[in-house]
Amino acid sequence: MEAQAARSYSGLMIIRRFLAAFCALMLSATVLAMQPSGDTLTMAQPAPSALAPIGPGDQIRVDVFGSSDLGATTGVAEDGTIHLPLVGALQVTGLSPADAARKIELALKTGEFLVEPHVGVTVIQSVSQRVSVLGEVANPGRYAIDPSTTVLDVIALAGGVTDKGSDIVELLRPDDAGTLQRTIIDLRGQAAAHNAKPGSVQNLRGGDSINVPKRTFFITGEVRNPSEYRIEGDMVLEEALVRAGGVTPMGSANRIELRRRGPDGKYHDIKAKKSTRIEAGDMIKVKERLF
Repeated sequence: MEAQAARSYSGLMIIRRFLAAFCALMLSATVLAMQPSGDTLTMAQPAPSALAPIGPGDQIRVDVFGSSDLGATTGVAEDGTIHLPLVGALQVTGLSPADAARKIELALKTGEFLVEPHVGVTVIQSVSQRVSVLGEVANPGRYAIDPSTTVLDVIALAGGVTDKGSDIVELLRPDDAGTLQRTIIDLRGQAAAHNAKPGSVQNLRGGDSINVPKRTFFITGEVRNPSEYRIEGDMVLEEALVRAGGVTPMGSANRIELRRRGPDGKYHDIKAKKSTRIEAGDMIKVKERLF
């Protein structure tokens, strides 16, 4: 009985050691997978989309299956070409990785280098598929995108709009002639601004720029909290006074001076009512009572 118990105990210990070793092996594999390597992109630079077109400055890897000496890791030149063994220069700008692979296959077959070539193209680092985010965001800069990235997405990547930024932003996109086309985007998704498009559906392309302008007004004089404030939605003068804490007992709601910058860059006096809409850069002064 003791011998049988010893064998059972020994068998149980072997099973436990096996399970412990297996768990340790799986944990090690998980840790290694989480660590960045030379061929792994970190979360700060997401892997480029397989659908995004290749552009100048991008780094790509070309794999020719069964003929490793014909593949290469190369950069896309400013003229949009890559250089490969035997094939030479090939124009790939504007092509998806799949289309570029087919073009390389055709070049290898036409040049009679391979009978039935099979090629894979991977974008290792995308420089061309980036947009610039400017103005009133937490972290202005250039950000990588893919074909599904929207204006709202990339503004979120830039840390969001600051407390002085506008809900109405500009999308600047060069056309085929290089002229910048300006589109107004409403981040609130209401498209309340004239001819504005919702930011949640406006997809981006490499080379786009997004400008988040400052949208504040200044209020001084006889209000409880004179300062600079962000314009919320379609704010009117009455709401601006409330935002500043209201008129003091020494002030008069009927003696308000509103100055606005005109197209000439100079400030002009505006005859203001409680329903007058506030615009970016407005200077409001609440004067004292006359008696």
